[in-house]
Amino acid sequence: MAAGEIYVNNVSTTLGMPLTDAYAIAGGGTVDKVSGGKIYAMTGSGLQEVGTTTAPPPSTGDGTVTPAPIGGTINLRTSTVKVGLYYYYSSSRDSSIASATLYLQNGSGFKLGYYDANRNFHEVGSTDNAAITLIKDTNVTTAGGTVGCFHIKLNGTYSDFYSANSAAAAYSDGFPAYYNGTYNVLVGQYQSRSAAESALASRGLAGTVYTASNRCVVVTKTNSTKILFEYDGGTTSSLAVRPVASSGKSLTKLGNDTFYGDFEFNRTQGNNMTIVNYVNIEDYVKGVIPYEMSSSWPIEALKAQALCARTYAQSNFNTYKNYGFDLTDDTYSQVYRGITSANTTTNAAVDQTAGQYVTYNGAFCSTLYFSSDGGATEDSENVFTTAYPYLRGIKDPFEASVVPAFTYQSWGGTYTPKELGALLTRNGNSMGEIVSVTPSYTRIGNMAKIVYRDVNGKTLEVTKSRCYTSIGYQSIHFTITKNANGNYVIKGGGWGHNVGMSQWGAYAMAKYHGYSYAHILGFYYTGVRISTGV
Repeated sequence: MAAGEIYVNNVSTTLGMPLTDAYAIAGGGTVDKVSGGKIYAMTGSGLQEVGTTTAPPPSTGDGTVTPAPIGGTINLRTSTVKVGLYYYYSSSRDSSIASATLYLQNGSGFKLGYYDANRNFHEVGSTDNAAITLIKDTNVTTAGGTVGCFHIKLNGTYSDFYSANSAAAAYSDGFPAYYNGTYNVLVGQYQSRSAAESALASRGLAGTVYTASNRCVVVTKTNSTKILFEYDGGTTSSLAVRPVASSGKSLTKLGNDTFYGDFEFNRTQGNNMTIVNYVNIEDYVKGVIPYEMSSSWPIEALKAQALCARTYAQSNFNTYKNYGFDLTDDTYSQVYRGITSANTTTNAAVDQTAGQYVTYNGAFCSTLYFSSDGGATEDSENVFTTAYPYLRGIKDPFEASVVPAFTYQSWGGTYTPKELGALLTRNGNSMGEIVSVTPSYTRIGNMAKIVYRDVNGKTLEVTKSRCYTSIGYQSIHFTITKNANGNYVIKGGGWGHNVGMSQWGAYAMAKYHGYSYAHILGFYYTGVRISTGV
C-alpha cells in the first residue's frame, strides 16, 4: 500500500483519498486503521509502517509477559543509606585514605558533629569555610604542608563549641576540639612530642602536651596547615560533616565526583579514614543508575533499574555494619559515584518510581542483575547458594532483539585437548592435556557442572559460577562438545552471573517490544510485586 493510490483486490480498484476511514485485516485477525501519508506493509499480526525500526519478535515462546502487580506497602529499613566511598574491608579491599577535601558547591559552610545509632545527626561545631580538608591525626602532608599531631592542650574545659572557639581565637594557631563529649582548646601543631614540649616551655602556656587517640580526625583549612577543629569520639562515634547549602540540597565535591548528603570520617581500624556518604535513598539511586545502566537507554528500562537499585539497598541494609556502612560504592554492592553523570532522563526514572520496591510475600527481594544472559537466566542456587523463589531461571527471548548491539551475546572457541588443559591452568586450575569432559546442565539449559580429566588421570570438578570462571569466560550459558577432530568446542553467550534481571534484556523489552518497567520486573523476577515503602 502506498500513500498516493492504494489498490485493493486488483490493479484497477483504488481507495479514495484521504484515507481517514480505511482499514486492513491482518493474517492474525487483527484490524488496523490505515492513515494517509505513510507507506505500510502487511504482516501476520498487523500493519507495520515502512521505514520504522521494529525488532524481530521473541525467538522462542509467544512473548507473553505478565507485569508485576503494583500495590501494597512495605516498611522501610532505612530512608538514609550509608555508602562506603573510601573504605577498609580487608587488606585486599582497602581504599581508605589519610586526607580528603570537601568542596561545597552551593553554600558557605559545614556543620560538624556525629551520627547516633538511629542515623540522627548531632551538631557539636561548625565552620564557615566552603572548602575543608580532613586528615587522620598523625603527621599528614597535604597540599598546604605537613600538619603535626602534637599540640598544647590548655588547662580547663568549655561548655559548648562557641565558648571554646572564642577562647581559641585568642591564639593565631589555636583551635577548639571535641574529645569524648568535652570541649577543649588547643594551640599549635608539632610533628614530635619534644617539639611540642619545647613550644610549651618557650610560650609560657598553662597546659600539657597532647595527642589524641588513633580515632581522631582533624579538620583543616584547605591549602593550609591551619587546624579548624579536632574530633575524637573514641570507639563510640566518628566525625560527621554536614554541608550547609544556601538553597536546596547541598552539592559537595569529593575527589572527582559530586554528592548529595553528609559525610562521616571514621577510623574504626585505627589507621586511615573510611569516608561514608549518608544520603537519602532516592538520591543514592540517582547516583547508581548512570553507572549501572546507560543514561541513553529507554526510560522504562531505567525505571526497572531504579527499582532494582533501590530494593538492593534495602535488602542489603547494614551488610557492612562492622565497617561503618551499608553498601560499598563499587561492584561488591552497586557502582555509585554521586550525581556526576546523572541527567534529566536518569533522574526522571528515579523520580517517577520514587518509593517503589520489588517485594515477594511482604519482604524486600534480593534484586540481583547483570549485563546479559545469552538466552536464559538461572535459578539462584545453581550459581550462588540460596534458593530464592523469585530468582528462577527463565528462557529469555528478548536479548536476541539487540544483536549485534553488544559484544557478549555470543562467544566461545575451539580447543585441542592440550589447549583446553592450558586454558584451565591459566585460570587457576593446574591441568594437563584433557582426555575427557563431562558437562551437566540445569533444567533451563545452562551449565551446572563440568568434570574434566587429564592425561595424567587428574580430575577437576567445577560447579556453579566456577563453571565459567575456570575457563575464563563470562556466564554459565554455554555448552562444551567434542567435534569429529577430537577438539573441544565451547559455545556460549552473555556477561555476568545470570541471576535476576538482564540489563540488555530490559533494554530490548522497553525499546523494541514496548514493555513497561512493571513488565520487565515481572518477567525477570518470578511472582514479585511492586510495593510502596513507608
